[in-house]
Amino acid sequence: MSQQEIFEFGLYVLDSAQMLLRRGGDVVPLQPRALETLLVLVRRHGEVVSKQELMERVWPDSFVEEGNLTQNIFLLRRELGKTPEGEEHIQTVPKRGYRMNVAVKEGSLVEGMTSPSAGAAGNGNADAPQEATTGSANGMKWRVAALPVLAMLLLLALGTGAIVLRRLASAHPSASGYVRITLDGAMKRGIASHVGGPDASLFADERRVYFMEGSQDAPWIAEVSASGGETGRVAVSFPLPQLMDFSPKRSELLVGGTVDQAGPLQLWGVPVPAGAAHRLGDASAWDASWSPDGQEMVYARGKDLYRARSDGSEPRLLVTLPGLGWQPRWSPDGTRVRLTVADVTTSTSSIWEVSREGADLHPLLPQRRGAEKTSAGPADGPINFCCGLWTPDGRFFVFQVTKGGRSDIWSMPGKQSFLGRLFPSIAEPAQLTNGQLSSLAPAFSPDGRKLFVIGQQLRGELERFDARTGDFVTYMGGISASFVDFSRDGQWVTYVAYPEGTLWRSRLDGSERLQLTFAPMEAMVPKWSPDGSRILFYGIGTGKEQRSYWISASGGEVKPVSAGRGEEMNTCWSPDGDSVMYSDFPFYAKEPTKVEIHVLNLKSQSIESLPGSAGFFAPSWSPDGRYVGAAASDGQRIMLFDFKSRAWTDLAHGSGLMKWSRDGKYLYYLRYGPESAVMRVRVSDRQEEEVASLKGIRQAGRLAGLEFGMTPDGAPMVLKDVGTQEIYSLDWYEP
Repeated sequence: MSQQEIFEFGLYVLDSAQMLLRRGGDVVPLQPRALETLLVLVRRHGEVVSKQELMERVWPDSFVEEGNLTQNIFLLRRELGKTPEGEEHIQTVPKRGYRMNVAVKEGSLVEGMTSPSAGAAGNGNADAPQEATTGSANGMKWRVAALPVLAMLLLLALGTGAIVLRRLASAHPSASGYVRITLDGAMKRGIASHVGGPDASLFADERRVYFMEGSQDAPWIAEVSASGGETGRVAVSFPLPQLMDFSPKRSELLVGGTVDQAGPLQLWGVPVPAGAAHRLGDASAWDASWSPDGQEMVYARGKDLYRARSDGSEPRLLVTLPGLGWQPRWSPDGTRVRLTVADVTTSTSSIWEVSREGADLHPLLPQRRGAEKTSAGPADGPINFCCGLWTPDGRFFVFQVTKGGRSDIWSMPGKQSFLGRLFPSIAEPAQLTNGQLSSLAPAFSPDGRKLFVIGQQLRGELERFDARTGDFVTYMGGISASFVDFSRDGQWVTYVAYPEGTLWRSRLDGSERLQLTFAPMEAMVPKWSPDGSRILFYGIGTGKEQRSYWISASGGEVKPVSAGRGEEMNTCWSPDGDSVMYSDFPFYAKEPTKVEIHVLNLKSQSIESLPGSAGFFAPSWSPDGRYVGAAASDGQRIMLFDFKSRAWTDLAHGSGLMKWSRDGKYLYYLRYGPESAVMRVRVSDRQEEEVASLKGIRQAGRLAGLEFGMTPDGAPMVLKDVGTQEIYSLDWYEP
């Protein structure tokens, strides 16, 4: 007979021999590794246990990353809850490890021994009964006397049954065992984020995981073994692809192909592992997915959700959404569709559900819609929900939650059940991932045993192009900053800290550094006023309308540029500082060719549209005030407006957020594709030339691949990506 350890702490009892954790007699559902982690901690009775020791004891025969331990601690904290004092049962000791934060009592039992019974069940009575009593009166008395006892037993049984059912139904799924399956250092993002869509999406079959890599100006479809290894590319014949879905038979990818940068994508079927891509009818969309039986598809174009045959034919409008639709996903039984809906006015997103017939459109989590849910603290701000999908068996629905710049994966029951109506708390979402890395873009293996996510930690280093060496070199100490702009005298710089999104200003040497904006506002594209007294920028993420603001270079109150509804794209100063110019957002317009460029007088608040600017966006005003550069919504064309002739002309082929040289002779822009580069065109003779190659350079920032900067001496700048964004597989457990 062996001795088993029994540990008691708070309301819990841990049995080391059976590896069971109980609370009030009920077994707490935990994975073996989590229980082993807890056992190591309770055996030390409140002493600090280092992370290294915990990993060696819990995974003695394998090398694992620290994220696995972090996930185990998260799972334990989720199940244990808080102590009566409101503290965690397991305390993190910074730079040392973890310890039990409650008193632990230890006992033991010898296996095989039983506790004495309350009575000797087999013993007979020494005195024989004298005589059996008979009669209906006595029988009736017995039945009457037994009724209260039977009623109590029935109530007890019902109560116990309800508790057991609720316990079973409310048990949450879990995911653990992080295994990194890519190690190529490339960004795993598509082209949707620059037009308000989610960063990325993953799809898997039994052997491979498919995803997007590269930058927004040069993306490609990649694949990797589900068990890890080298990444490869899926060849497509069209530019700027966007991965949208995987066919139910796992034989074909649904891919969008870019026609123009402001409009929806053509839909293509791309056979895997090989085959020629083919167009899916005349359908165009920002996102799409096939039905579980492979006979139909739904696709989102702006605020409209369509349903069509799987080849794109016979489309019909299903429903009009309250925002832009992304990542539509069918339920496994094909009766419902859930999708991400982005509110471009507040820069928030939520998940909505609609029937396959277009009826009963409603938010999935109405009490948690992004713009309405805030909480106190440094990460104050809206909560964004996106990127949801069902488990293959339909029991659960997982989705991505982002707040304060961090993303994690959560789950909830896949559909409303009788027990869910009986116990509403059963339907409450539960967090699945937690750790040093953010987790995003969940996807399942076809058998539902693996959950794939992108693990992300964002950081960049600012670099400038050195024309003598032909390379990019560290600039301003390699600060992690995007949207860098310099005052006209070249003495001051303003920038947006990455990934925090806060606006700063300082002298060129980094002195007199001042933070100008704070979370939850995220700043973009700041620009110095001509006199250096103010900074213009675009603000999002507050849960209110996104719009252009200005702030004093000395700090203070953030003020809207206009009294209008906002949504001013790429706002820039006039040379005299009395007006600003901006365009409508073509990505949010039903007809991108009808957006215009506007000039706002800051004093009178009067607005005029630039003549002939329909279909042009993202303006840039020349320093001498004579010209305006802009992008055309119907292709990668750079247009030029001359205030003297009041006419537009084609200037160059390219895109991106354009920059003027300080003397106004050149307009700088980006060339997209495999040979991406910073280009410039001389206005006087339309002569184009490459200034700096961007080929092979991983760029970071909210608008990576679309935005670049210029130093005071005219050298291009980019934010080089030095963060991590890799794909991980986790073991999926359902209760």
